[in-house]
Amino acid sequence: MIDPPPDLVIEIDVTSPSLPRFPIFAAVGVPEVWRYDGSRVQFFKLDGGQYVEVEHSLALPPLTDAVATGFLKDSEETKSTVWLRHVREWARQQNQSED
Repeated sequence: MIDPPPDLVIEIDVTSPSLPRFPIFAAVGVPEVWRYDGSRVQFFKLDGGQYVEVEHSLALPPLTDAVATGFLKDSEETKSTVWLRHVREWARQQNQSED
């Protein structure tokens, strides 16, 4: 039995870049990669064997790269309980707008 690839890989590029690993992710068939370089979040989707940058997550379609970057910046300046409440409120709003 062959295990399927993960739906999503999240790479944090603080000490070394993840871009050289993208061909490995593509070969395995990972459909989406999120990359954080210390200042912003980027989303990439697998398209024809290559990753292309996209604005919205495939796994979480309401989530944009700008919103994810904002969440990370806010997490540095906000108490964790307050930050988590804000993220939950955002998620509820997204869920309500889909109904």
